[in-house]
Amino acid sequence: MDTASVKPKKYKKSTRFRQITGVFMKYNVLPNLMKQTHPEEVRQAFEELGPTFIKIGQMLSVRTDILPPAYIEELKKLQDNVKTDDYSEVKKIIEEETGKPLTALFSSFDETPLASASMGQIHRATLQTDEVVAVKVQHVGIREEIMLDLSLLERALPLIKYIPESKVIDLKDIFLEIKESLQKELDALQEAANGERFFKLNDGWDMIKVPKIYLEYSTPKVLVMAFVQGTSIRTFFKEPLSTGEHPTLRKEFGDTLVRNFIKQVFEDGFFHADPHPGNIFVQKIEKANQETKTTKERHLHKDFEQGGLDFLYREEAPLLPYRLIYLDFGMMGQLSEGMIKKLTAVMDSLYRNNSKATGRAILQICRQIGPMDEEHFHEQLGSLLDRNYGVSIGDLNLQTLFLQIIGICHENNLQVPQEVTMLIKAVVTFEGMIRELDPDISLVEISAPFAQKYFTEKIDWSMELKRAALDMLYSAKAAPQIPSRALDVLDDLAKGKSKVNVELKRQDELLSRIEGMVNRLVIGLILSALIIGSSLLVEFHDGLTGQFVSILGILGYAIAFFAILFLIYDIWRKHRKRK
Repeated sequence: MDTASVKPKKYKKSTRFRQITGVFMKYNVLPNLMKQTHPEEVRQAFEELGPTFIKIGQMLSVRTDILPPAYIEELKKLQDNVKTDDYSEVKKIIEEETGKPLTALFSSFDETPLASASMGQIHRATLQTDEVVAVKVQHVGIREEIMLDLSLLERALPLIKYIPESKVIDLKDIFLEIKESLQKELDALQEAANGERFFKLNDGWDMIKVPKIYLEYSTPKVLVMAFVQGTSIRTFFKEPLSTGEHPTLRKEFGDTLVRNFIKQVFEDGFFHADPHPGNIFVQKIEKANQETKTTKERHLHKDFEQGGLDFLYREEAPLLPYRLIYLDFGMMGQLSEGMIKKLTAVMDSLYRNNSKATGRAILQICRQIGPMDEEHFHEQLGSLLDRNYGVSIGDLNLQTLFLQIIGICHENNLQVPQEVTMLIKAVVTFEGMIRELDPDISLVEISAPFAQKYFTEKIDWSMELKRAALDMLYSAKAAPQIPSRALDVLDDLAKGKSKVNVELKRQDELLSRIEGMVNRLVIGLILSALIIGSSLLVEFHDGLTGQFVSILGILGYAIAFFAILFLIYDIWRKHRKRK
């Protein structure tokens, strides 16, 4: 870690804009991003431009949905290249924010930071109550610097459309997501509230541990939480395991994290939206308490001659001497009870391989923002799901599947709610972390039985039984009327009274083509009349008047000639465009 002090740089807008533009041009940032080439140049540019762009690079380093593996690996290197502030500046911020002397808050405060990130740095300290805490202090002037950079980037966005490759990645949407995320991370009180709620819901769940948040000591620029010792899960598995280590740690950690994430989404409706390896630490407990046990639900499939059976059973097992610690609560997702039920319907239909039910459930979630052909939507979705139903559950790539479903929704003018988009991105990030932990772990395979359990618990059985009973009652009442209704239809057909309603697909497109044909026909008639009229004028001879009239006729010929050339060019252009 680089512990050199760095003073906040104050830029004028014009100066900073020139600097950003110069660095972008020097490293060909936009062309490289659009064409997804030379990731090392983009990383160097972000490092040179400072904290805002380092944070943007960190966010992009988990976006496997838009960047190739080479970019992901290169941008991960940004996480360790951050400078720190002087202790005197840190002390000043804490005292200004809390309104109290540092010595009144802490009995000891380490002047050297434990770590430094793009937004702030962390110091170890001890409260007057002898509790050891980690104090996260926002970098000096970072808020002003980030807001300036964001305003400049937002002004530059309209210029991106002139870059030919800009259609490959929608930088506008990505920028808006990054802007919202950065604004949330600049408010330490919001992160503190999120952390406190996450602590109450998940601390002590199996091997999961969440640091306690001290709200009374936190401010918009200072966050105080319990100090926890640990190593990031990525670093933990890069180091060789010592003798006696549990041989299946990767599988056990993956199983615990997946089950907990399913709980966060479907039981709590409050989930960690940025679960990448840097935000999950592993803590080894030197002396494990063997009496501490956890109840685990296991899924077993048994094959018989006539078929197979699935079993879901519970067993008690001692906890391993490790704890998985969640950190960084700046980005959290929240789902309403109604949205959880809608998502439950989607997942339930996916597990039952019912594409029609999946389509109906997705339509319940999305908001229609334009004309839509429902049958075409179901056809596209059905085709996509049919291709994935043939894939083994361990090989099913949720990231690809979700992104393709979102693409179909956008194509059919369906807007996915923001909370669902955040959930999908969290799942994509989480699945990437799980696959990095152990490529053999399948998020779907582990989560399916536990998700189904939560699905079952969320169902209002009394309401479902009432609904089923009403449907049966209506069907029973309607059954005796079927023969008479059928005779009525046959009678109408015999008398020629029946009407047939025909629905035309893509009516607007069809009408537009008919209108274009009629317009060309009218133009053709006008040109014919113009040519005939011009011919008559050219033949007119009567002194000066005749000469003038002949010139008008020649002018008519010229207009008709150029109009015909334009029509030929227009027909050829549209033909090439269609091809």
